[in-house]
Amino acid sequence: MRIGFRTALIVAAAMLGATSGARAETLDAEHAALARFAGHWTVKQSYWTSPDKPPVVDQGEADLAMVLDGRHLRQDLRIAGKDKPFHGLGYIGYDTAAKTFFSTWMDVNFTGLIVARGAYDAAAGRYTFVGETPDFDHPGQSIPLREVLTRQDDDHFTYAYYETRSGRESQAVRLEYTRAR
Repeated sequence: MRIGFRTALIVAAAMLGATSGARAETLDAEHAALARFAGHWTVKQSYWTSPDKPPVVDQGEADLAMVLDGRHLRQDLRIAGKDKPFHGLGYIGYDTAAKTFFSTWMDVNFTGLIVARGAYDAAAGRYTFVGETPDFDHPGQSIPLREVLTRQDDDHFTYAYYETRSGRESQAVRLEYTRAR
């Protein structure tokens, strides 16, 4: 039985490999727009521990790449924080069946996964996602969030992350990306 299963896997992998190039060539405008973010970036992070205090500012870098036949933009973010290093991993994609963009995020600060859905405003060069994040102060509860990724040009974009607590939205993180040369 093992030999049959292994053979089936090899055949399936060969079939996928034979068609994957054709799929990559037929990607739509939404995926092509995401591909513009691929590259190595320097990052300035502003992080608010409280809405009434100034942000903590740290420097870092990020590698963004299109993966899985150009269907998803993968980000590997590393920030050299003064107190402790930060590392996060996220994906942005376009779901052609649902006709919506999505973003996922995980990092060293929690064990869960943030999932948000949204849209792209081509005229403004802005992706906006909404979702929720776990409330670490109240296990089992969540906090509404909004993410805004704005492309200024081929070499600059920003990512802003907002949380709504007690009915009031405030910015928690701002990342400013500059393409590394």
